[in-house]
Amino acid sequence: MKAKRTIWIPFALGSILGLLSFVSSAVDFLIPLGFSGGATGPQEIPLILSAALSGPLGLFIASLIHEIGIYFYIYRPQFSTDQMWSIAVLFTIADFAAHILTLLVTAYSYRFLYQRARNKAPFLVGWILIIAIYYFLLVLLQSALIRFVIPELPSFSTLFRDFLPEFQVVLIITMLILLVLPQRHHRPQWVQSRQTPDQNGGTPIGLLGDAP
Repeated sequence: MKAKRTIWIPFALGSILGLLSFVSSAVDFLIPLGFSGGATGPQEIPLILSAALSGPLGLFIASLIHEIGIYFYIYRPQFSTDQMWSIAVLFTIADFAAHILTLLVTAYSYRFLYQRARNKAPFLVGWILIIAIYYFLLVLLQSALIRFVIPELPSFSTLFRDFLPEFQVVLIITMLILLVLPQRHHRPQWVQSRQTPDQNGGTPIGLLGDAP
């Protein structure tokens, strides 16, 4: 695979996906979580897709826009007094750092999967692993970083248990999106690939088992 960095497509894709996450926060599309007292929503879906398809630049743009929405529509209302606004800022910074680190792992993991998967089964198994690793790392980093702001934050096990339903929903939705997308759009848009013949002189099998 010949790698060539591109800029404008990842930038545009990250901006669009970040705005989708922003809008879901703005319209208060949240579902309360049972054990930790927090809430969740569809915001992670655009972020995960931004990492997989638009790479480091796209995920940074998407995460930045996402955190602006999180700050103004979720954290800021919870800490509305003048004395508490700094907590909302620290919450946002901690959440931003946790997402950036986790999404970087997602971006490079998906690139590896795209380069290696030659039919549907390995791709689906690999995608399940990517989403599982994403939530494990995200909750781990969030619980560690946000604990500096609020030491009374529920334990990692409690938070992770809360996110299991979201993990299942996000896994199914993102998998369906990738299956519905045309073959050419599965490629990470931050890497330009050039296909080479295989050992038999043919063309490698497409990502989901079809000819590219």
